[in-house]
Amino acid sequence: MSMTPEMRAELQALGIEPGMLGPAEQLALPPTGPQALAPAPSPATTLLPAYSPLMDTLGLRIEVDPVGGELRVISRGAAAFQVRPGLHETQAAVADEAGISRVTLQQAGRFLIESIGGTPMVVGWRDTGALVLQPVYAWPGPPVEEWTVKTQDSWMQAQLAATPDADAWSRTTLAGQLARLCEPDTRDVAALIASGRLQDLVSEVELAPRRWARTLGAPAREALEQQAMRRAEALGDDLTDLFDTLSADMGEASQAWARLCHRRDDLEGVRLLLREAGAGSALDAVLDEADRMGRAIRINLTGAVTATDERLRRVALGDPSAWWGSTDFEAHYF
Repeated sequence: MSMTPEMRAELQALGIEPGMLGPAEQLALPPTGPQALAPAPSPATTLLPAYSPLMDTLGLRIEVDPVGGELRVISRGAAAFQVRPGLHETQAAVADEAGISRVTLQQAGRFLIESIGGTPMVVGWRDTGALVLQPVYAWPGPPVEEWTVKTQDSWMQAQLAATPDADAWSRTTLAGQLARLCEPDTRDVAALIASGRLQDLVSEVELAPRRWARTLGAPAREALEQQAMRRAEALGDDLTDLFDTLSADMGEASQAWARLCHRRDDLEGVRLLLREAGAGSALDAVLDEADRMGRAIRINLTGAVTATDERLRRVALGDPSAWWGSTDFEAHYF
């Protein structure tokens, strides 16, 4: 499943460094024997769905033919994207109006899924009976470890300790949590105000992620916002699907609701960082759509559906209008 040195060199030529790649995901293909990668024998070739949690997170589905020669990438919301079959000197196939991009794989089955503007999102390749996918996070991961040692907030320290090998997306969402949900250290507020040290009312741990966001260059800001937009679109689709779950087992519904709330809070932290970087308006528009559905569901939740962990408690206390806050608190929409 390892990437060849040749492929690494091709990715680096595209500006994709090894540190930008997230964990690899391996999708087993139907056994076909030792056949060479080639175009499908006829247009009637059946394309089989290959479930991918990574693609699902981005609101995408993937289908391949039995020998891996044809690839179809489908957007659940008909969102714009393109697929580049091969990693250099190949024409990208832009998704059609139905949100479908069809390509014939070449160059050992390598391909790159991009935004219309060319921001890389997923790289994939064929490897011994499997299709391998890796997310591309084309922005530097924030140094959250350096910031977290400066806080006495044990819950926040535990959040970081639970994800020691976090990829750039996870690290960025942790940075968003530090900026929004970190509990302040004990201090004499009256004395600080009296001495004119108003800047010390906000801790360094809360400020550091915001400063980091302001250092991001235009390509990094674009990559981060594109990733967040795809995830926000997928969240909106999943919120719509939750209506069916709410009428089923309440325990499963509570777990599903909590996961959706955490995903929404991830995006809220990223939105804050993008705003600090002078970006985020495109993400705002997508989140507005998802939030309309989220508020509608929250208003109709029964008491049997709960989401009450520490993270969501902090969300509710910090923003009473957040529909994704703890169900122990009533949400107020203004």
